[in-house]
Order: sequence, then C-alpha cells, then structure tokens
Amino acid sequence: MTHDRRHPDVLADPVGVTAALVAGMEPALGWAVVVDVVISVAGGRAKRRKLAQELSARPAVLTDGRSPAPRVIGIC
Repeated sequence: MTHDRRHPDVLADPVGVTAALVAGMEPALGWAVVVDVVISVAGGRAKRRKLAQELSARPAVLTDGRSPAPRVIGIC
C-alpha cells in the first residue's frame, strides 16, 4: 500500500486502510479490536475517509501527534 491520499483503497475501504496503519504501528493489537475502534470513533463514511486520507498521507501522526493533525484524529 502506498501512503498517498489518492490511493483507491482510501475511498473504497477507509476502515481497512486506517486499521492497517494503526495495526502497523501497534502490532500487539488484534485486527478485530482495531477495526472496532476505527468504526466506533470515526462515525460516518465521510469521517472515515478523511481519517484514512490523513493517516495515509502522514501515518507518523499516530505516534507523534504533531500538528497539523486533523481534527478527526484528535477526536479519536
């Protein structure tokens, strides 16, 4: 998977993209747990896509929390 905002999976499977990025950073977490968390914190399709886009563009925000972290990540 490339870390590109235009990656087709960001639109087709934003939960899968986000879960893969999170699981890559925290391999001890189970896949089902990560998917459940992504679904519960990123409510609708638009929010899930935005989260997947932002994390795909800059996955380090998961560990460094530096701005410009999008609001959707801060809420999560």
